[in-house]
Amino acid sequence: MTALTRIQAARSARFYAGRVLMGFAMVAIVVFAGAPFVWMVLASLQPLPNLLGAQMDVFAFGDATIENYVRIVTEKGYLQWFLNSMIVCAVVVGANLVFDSLIAYPLARMRFAGQKVVLLLVIAAIMIPAQVILVPLYVQMRDLGWLDSYAALIAPYIVSPTGIFLLRQTFMSLPRELDEAAFIDGASRLRTLWSVLIPNSLAMYGTLAVLKFMWTWGEFAWPSLAINSAELRTIPVGLAGLRSQFSTQWDLLMAGSVLAILPVLLLFAFLQRYFVAGLTSGAVKG
Repeated sequence: MTALTRIQAARSARFYAGRVLMGFAMVAIVVFAGAPFVWMVLASLQPLPNLLGAQMDVFAFGDATIENYVRIVTEKGYLQWFLNSMIVCAVVVGANLVFDSLIAYPLARMRFAGQKVVLLLVIAAIMIPAQVILVPLYVQMRDLGWLDSYAALIAPYIVSPTGIFLLRQTFMSLPRELDEAAFIDGASRLRTLWSVLIPNSLAMYGTLAVLKFMWTWGEFAWPSLAINSAELRTIPVGLAGLRSQFSTQWDLLMAGSVLAILPVLLLFAFLQRYFVAGLTSGAVKG
């Protein structure tokens, strides 16, 4: 065996060893990330006694039943929670795609006094934890008379600093020649945004839609503070009501949690081809 052959054999061995190691790492990550979800699904099929104390056994397949799903839907108002969450998420996602675009476009394509200050404020807003503004937001909604209404659930989320920044970066990455060609054809700025920039930024819009839907769908702190009526509860607030000081309906809670995940999974499956591309678009130019 020549020296060149030995070097090639060593490289090939290292290559296959690296592939095997990477495969084991990926399997370990999938198992680690997926185990809680599998446990939750199994628990949602068990009667309450199988989920309590030392008798806990989610693998009692002989006791498995879909009764928990039937009860959470028919007895606990889950359909109303689901409808409320869908209304809020649909309006919030739609409003974000519109308003974030209208703010991101001038930040990316126009020059005006105070532009850098506005961009700095947008970035600063991203860094502020949502918990910090809960009290002033509550006072504002109270003064407007919007507490305990859909307006209180929707209004604080119709514009997203993160969405503005992501769209601004995406628009910045597109050639300005596209705008100039549209202007030559007589297009206005709004027409240019609608017909040129948005069609070339669909990956980021898909990513923003998925992220905003996930954030709004799982939001608990603000809806629990702003809503008192049982008829306006969203899914996270409704599921939290299954826990009390003295007992927790774990069987119904697990079933409701599984149902709550399904819309997010379906949306991600539908828009996944945009998701990865959207996360990386605009990353090379700022």
